[in-house]
Amino acid sequence: MIIEKEEIYILLNEYYLRGINEITVGYPPFEVNLFTLNLDNFKIGDIISARDLNSIKRKYARTDFLRRDLPDYHDLLDSFLSSGILPFENEEEIRNNFRLLNESIKDRTIYAKPVFLGIDTNMAYYRVISRRVKDSFKYVLSEIVIEEVDARIHSKYSGKMIHELEELPYHSVMYEFVNGSTKDCRRAKNAMNEIYHLLNVKDAFRVGKRSENRDKEVRDREIIEEYKNFSDAIRAEVVVLTADKDMVFHAQAQQLSCIYYKLPHKMEVDKIDPLHLPPLLYDLTLNFGVISLNNTILLGEWRGKEAEDYFQERLKIYNVDRETAKDINACRGASNEFS
Repeated sequence: MIIEKEEIYILLNEYYLRGINEITVGYPPFEVNLFTLNLDNFKIGDIISARDLNSIKRKYARTDFLRRDLPDYHDLLDSFLSSGILPFENEEEIRNNFRLLNESIKDRTIYAKPVFLGIDTNMAYYRVISRRVKDSFKYVLSEIVIEEVDARIHSKYSGKMIHELEELPYHSVMYEFVNGSTKDCRRAKNAMNEIYHLLNVKDAFRVGKRSENRDKEVRDREIIEEYKNFSDAIRAEVVVLTADKDMVFHAQAQQLSCIYYKLPHKMEVDKIDPLHLPPLLYDLTLNFGVISLNNTILLGEWRGKEAEDYFQERLKIYNVDRETAKDINACRGASNEFS
């Protein structure tokens, strides 16, 4: 059964109505639990350590393909980060920067020019604008950023790859991945949703052109140059958001302001806002390909998955039971009635 990510609430509510108030989130191909979620207080607990998860991966990742595609601790951490649950290491500094930016925009003696936010490529992967920035800003988007995300959307699972995946525990589900997107490709499609959000919801200006250069540092400087050229062309201030320390220096060299997001290296999560659950479980399922919520299996990739399923951020319940399906359909009917 294909569901919207917000319909995860119905699935969790079904467990709660059955008297099950703790959900164990796992990765079936490793036969391992990743963390627990308490439905009474929305506390996250028993998070697997980096050492344990990466050790299990080394046990199963016997080929180059499996070493690239099987998830590791960074994929778990990134899911908590992109969902908006895990704070950046300098979160207080980021908030202060945005507070000062808003005050400066209101005080026309500080910023006489219009202010635009521009993002580095990593900001698209961490879904910063759609899931963290709540204030109203104008946006500008480099064509090179779009290109860097788009260039990663190309890899599909081959028959040989599927055969290697079928060597893992819980291999029966792997046939769903036939001709589906590999992990890097799925992550890029999630980042592309952030691009669409900027262009279609935030009406970001699309500037510059694609780069012929393959060198990362050169491309980073070109991104900054595109934002600088836009700034000069329309007499605007551009503030660049990035998680790359070197990009801060490139921006300063072009006299552009920058807000730096320092990446965390460990999980410090306790009680979470339940509104963050759908993006967390969606991103986790996408990054891992398949996860379990107690006995329920969620797929981030499946046979017949369409581009629209990515745009609408849908998942598939692999083994939906009758009562859960009935509740989901009832909620859909009620939602359609009201709309």
